[in-house]
Amino acid sequence: MMRVGVIGTAFGESRCQMLQQTPEAQLTVVCGRDASRTRAVADRYDAAAETDWRRMIDRDDVDVVAVYTSTDLHGPIAAAAAKAGKHVVVSKPTAVTLEEGRAMLTSARSAGTHLVVEFDTRYLTAPYRVHKAIAEGRLGRLIQGEYANKCLRGQAYYDEGSGWRGKAEFGGGCLLNQGVHAIDHLLWYQGAVEGVCALSGTYAHDIEAEDAASAIIRFADQSIATLTVTTTFNSGLRAGRYGGGGTLKRAQVHGVRGAATIEGNEVTHWVMPDEDVEAILPEAPPLNVFQDLAWNLRDPARRSTTLVSGPSALESIYLTTALRQSAELGRYVSLASLGHGRD
Repeated sequence: MMRVGVIGTAFGESRCQMLQQTPEAQLTVVCGRDASRTRAVADRYDAAAETDWRRMIDRDDVDVVAVYTSTDLHGPIAAAAAKAGKHVVVSKPTAVTLEEGRAMLTSARSAGTHLVVEFDTRYLTAPYRVHKAIAEGRLGRLIQGEYANKCLRGQAYYDEGSGWRGKAEFGGGCLLNQGVHAIDHLLWYQGAVEGVCALSGTYAHDIEAEDAASAIIRFADQSIATLTVTTTFNSGLRAGRYGGGGTLKRAQVHGVRGAATIEGNEVTHWVMPDEDVEAILPEAPPLNVFQDLAWNLRDPARRSTTLVSGPSALESIYLTTALRQSAELGRYVSLASLGHGRD
């Protein structure tokens, strides 16, 4: 049984619920800064409570440290956990900067532990169905993709707490905070990126980071894609936890033989050749990142296309860095110029 300690009692509580539904994992500790809130969450899930993440990491009943804090804390927590011999799962994004991400990966490699980034879209049935079709060659050589993550956030969303959501250096801005979902999605479908051309700006909020961005992306296989990310779009969907209407998540990809579109967790367009192909991936994805990691720990030879671990944990940070650099400089930026491929 994989024993997990969760750091963070806001979004982190949803992961406490997730762990209760994962047969291979057990929630043992909840850690948060507010003692009363942390105790309340821990009691709801029959777990121990800690207010110091360093003490939690040192506990003997924790095998995996799951980090659901602001992004700027991922680096120090991951380094300390790896030094203690613990595996680490962090919420998206991996880190604010490439340097921090590389340091996290180095710590895990030195300790012989796993560094995993949770991208929950990979465990949804519709996105996985398209990924499986691509992996099994149903679409043929890929040509083009379109990826969007569009929502509406009010100024209060950026002002609450420490205000980190509006500051790029703390992991804020629509590219790193919201857009990283679409960024991971396009990496999952179309693979390694060669370079990008991007534009971004701040249009509807009093913040330092961008609230809208668009880009054209070229992949290593020479396929192309567009990316659109914003927190200024009123989707008209039912409001989520942050208000302002739900997030429009859309991915469309086509190749020389087939095409597919998903919106949220629904396949809305599916054109595939009617022929049998070799099934190289399971019919369904793991339940979640914790089950995925538990299976890999149980069978180190297992290859998972849903688990974002090791060097793959840096791919979205490379791309985000390139997107922001391109928007700032007004030119095409290759990932090779950032040192991609040397990790």
